[in-house]
Amino acid sequence: MQERMTSAGQRDYAIRLHLPQGHPPGSGHPLVWLLDTPTTWAPMQQALHGQGEDGVVVIGIGWDQDGGVDQDLRRRDFTRPARRPAPRETADHEGGDADAFLEFLTGTLQPHYLDALPVDPARQTLVGHSLSGLFVLHALMARPGSFQRYVAASPSIWWDGARILGEAEQADWTAARPARILVSVGSEEQVAGPEKPPEIEGDAAAALLGAQHMVDNAGAFADLLRARNVAVELRVLEGETHTSVIPPAMAAALDFALADDEGLSRRRTSASG
Repeated sequence: MQERMTSAGQRDYAIRLHLPQGHPPGSGHPLVWLLDTPTTWAPMQQALHGQGEDGVVVIGIGWDQDGGVDQDLRRRDFTRPARRPAPRETADHEGGDADAFLEFLTGTLQPHYLDALPVDPARQTLVGHSLSGLFVLHALMARPGSFQRYVAASPSIWWDGARILGEAEQADWTAARPARILVSVGSEEQVAGPEKPPEIEGDAAAALLGAQHMVDNAGAFADLLRARNVAVELRVLEGETHTSVIPPAMAAALDFALADDEGLSRRRTSASG
């Protein structure tokens, strides 16, 4: 099932809905908000089928256009204006307008679908991969009460000189402490530079992306959250690259979204032990 929604800025989005069969529980179904659907929707459907799960609503947010992945639209919606000079002086590498997309998500989509669908507003999980994983972390910092769980799969923490790490170090995390966060990353993502501009090659890539990369950055962000008493689980998915990690990351996201708080607490204790 697919619907079209338009933001206040007259940007068009394609909204995909996975709706369970049968009657919902009294409180409503748990709800997964899935970003970046050109790459994440099919793997999430595979995860739902593979886990035999038909008790969750999934709302997938993509773009109302033909074709596959559009990197310009991804940068527009999942990043903020870059503070560091872009490697090429063109608008498509300067970063985007993530705050406008966050307002559309929480100010338009959330109230609409929470009213229209039989879902539990107290069991909402926001899921993204790569640049949309970075956006998940931004949403956690900017509007920590909007969702109960946040899943950042292979988040592009390196973006804009790892700006979000510096901001996270300075942030007040009090409002985020009721939330539960999963940060996942493929073990083979440490070296290769995903999503870097095509003209950045060789040694220049390391200078652009920084000494720490995907696995290190994911671990650093998780450590930062733990130090501030925010409940976080870090999963390094062995043998997976930035692309191959998407199916297992979506399966992990679904598992995380549906687990009870006691189960999540046991897993965090085991992972940190």
